[in-house]
Amino acid sequence: MRNLEIGPQEAGANMKADERENERAALEAVINYAIQCARETDILGAGDALEEARLNLSRAVLT
Repeated sequence: MRNLEIGPQEAGANMKADERENERAALEAVINYAIQCARETDILGAGDALEEARLNLSRAVLT
């Protein structure tokens, strides 16, 4: 008989953690894409304004 390294509850917790990490990575990618589009169209200006926008989006979406 084979022994499992982790139990069903731990496996479920690991799966949820992986889902949260994937969701966070996807949201970060969307934020980066939005900032890149803003940079290319010069909507928000440049430099500090774009970085401030990125920080504000990250705080609003990821926390």
